[in-house]
Amino acid sequence: MKRPSEPDAPAMPSLLVFAIAVLLFGSPLRRVWLSEEAPGYLPFVVWLGVIALGGWAARHGGDP
Repeated sequence: MKRPSEPDAPAMPSLLVFAIAVLLFGSPLRRVWLSEEAPGYLPFVVWLGVIALGGWAARHGGDP
């Protein structure tokens, strides 16, 4: 028997991306990629990763 789909299921990938972004930008973890020893392009790589995850969530968040 197939389980009925939940109405909040399409929002789950977006919530995952939001949680990852909060973890990267709002926690003490940001000291790792904003440190003096880190390469200058590393903040751009982190932003690119968040944007790519957002694109993935937009693609997989809709109806299957």
